[in-house]
Amino acid sequence: MKKICSLLLCLILILLILQCNKEENKKGIVVAEVNKEKLYEHEFRSLFTEEEWLKATPEEKNKIINDWIEITLLAQEAEKLGLDKKPEVKFNIKYAKRTLLANEILAYNLKDIFVSRDEVLDYYNLHRNDFLKDRTLYKIQQFIVPNWAIADSAIKLFNGGEAFYTVAKNTGSNYLVRTITKNEVTPAFWDFVSGMKKWHIRIIDDEAKLKVVQLLDIQEEESPIPFQEISDSLLIELLEIKRNEFLTNALDSLEISYKVKIY
Repeated sequence: MKKICSLLLCLILILLILQCNKEENKKGIVVAEVNKEKLYEHEFRSLFTEEEWLKATPEEKNKIINDWIEITLLAQEAEKLGLDKKPEVKFNIKYAKRTLLANEILAYNLKDIFVSRDEVLDYYNLHRNDFLKDRTLYKIQQFIVPNWAIADSAIKLFNGGEAFYTVAKNTGSNYLVRTITKNEVTPAFWDFVSGMKKWHIRIIDDEAKLKVVQLLDIQEEESPIPFQEISDSLLIELLEIKRNEFLTNALDSLEISYKVKIY
């Protein structure tokens, strides 16, 4: 009888060990352990977003593991000293848990909020006057000459009192008067004109053409920032507006559904 009992006891112990191993296997791979408290791979991955996990280097992942170990060591020591029994610590743990749950439900509800490109464009058009920037315009006259020798002779004619248009007609081609913005000319040409003073005449080799240029006027004005320059930032701004509206409405609804008192 004693032998049968011993066998039954061994069998029960084996079954319990197998069950424990089975439960352990269900939890997955152990990444780290501190005094029998284990960090499992799925828990470790939950500390990252999917994008962060894919981008994280082995060194960055090891740092998170070491952080977990250090925090766990300190927490276990705090529990050993009974600090977790202090009322203020209990409250902070409870508050931290509620904060985490609140963030989870917000993330769950906000993940489906979407802003289309048409919505962003409509928002831009409606608030166009809020998206202004200062810009400089230069009014110039210019013509093209075939070589530096003719360009130098043109400058001498200007210095001798000849009118710009007359010199352009007699020594060059493609005379024109125009107002330019930064986006309409090459960076080199813009820098060139920006360094000129009003009425000054200079020569520039621009886009494989030798140009004689005179600065006639400098204008400053406010103009809308092009949509393509701020569309990405507007999308983020509009998404934030939608999320805040959702959050306000959700909280208003919850305050009606639940009893809220402030003493």
